[in-house]
Amino acid sequence: MVIHSGSLIQLSAWLLTLGALIGLLVSVVLLIARKYRVAAKVLAISLAAVGVYAVAATAISWLAPQKIIKLGDSYCWDSWCMGIERVNSTFRGREVEYKVDAHIFSEIGPNAKASASDASVLLLDERGRRFPLVNDPSVIPFDTSLGSGQSIRTTLTFVAAADAGHLFLTGEPRPPLPVRIPLAWRFFVLFMDLHFGYEHLSHKPTLLRVL
Repeated sequence: MVIHSGSLIQLSAWLLTLGALIGLLVSVVLLIARKYRVAAKVLAISLAAVGVYAVAATAISWLAPQKIIKLGDSYCWDSWCMGIERVNSTFRGREVEYKVDAHIFSEIGPNAKASASDASVLLLDERGRRFPLVNDPSVIPFDTSLGSGQSIRTTLTFVAAADAGHLFLTGEPRPPLPVRIPLAWRFFVLFMDLHFGYEHLSHKPTLLRVL
C-alpha cells in the first residue's frame, strides 16, 4: 500500500511560501520608491500570514495523531516515496547493526526529478534517542535523483542501542547553511523551510516502522 502525505497541508505551505516571498519583494520595491507606509503594511501582512500558519501548525501538531507506516507499505513525501521491505540485524555487544532494505520511487510528473537531497534519514527509538545513517559507499545513495516512474532499491545501515524496544525511520532537513551568508539568503532559506519542512511544521512527522 502507498500512503501519501496531506496534499492540503502541502498546498498551504507552497502558497504561504510564494505569498511571503512576493510580499517581501513588494515591500522592498515600495521602500525603494519611498512609499514607507504602504511597504510597512505589506511586510506586516506577510509576517502575519507566516505567524498564523506557525500557530495553526503548532496546534495541529499537538492534536493530530502521529502516522506510523507499517513494514511493507510505502509513504510519499510529496512525489518522493519510500517503503521498508526487510530489516536484518546483527548484535555487536551493547549495540545492534540494522540493515534496512528500502524501496525508493518517484511519482513526479514528466520532465522533472525528485530526490531527498535536502534531507537526511535517521532512526528514532521509543525514548526519542536518535541513531544516524552510517555511510556505506557500496550501496546506491538514498537521495539519488529519480525521474517519473523511476525507482531504486538500496540498503540503509544504522547502529542502534541494543536495548531499543521499537525503532522508526524518519527524515529531517539537512543542517542549515553556514552562519556567514547574506541576509537575503537567510530569508530565502527560512521561507523555503516552510515548504520542505512542512510536515514537521504542520504535524508530528510520519514514521516508518523498522522494529
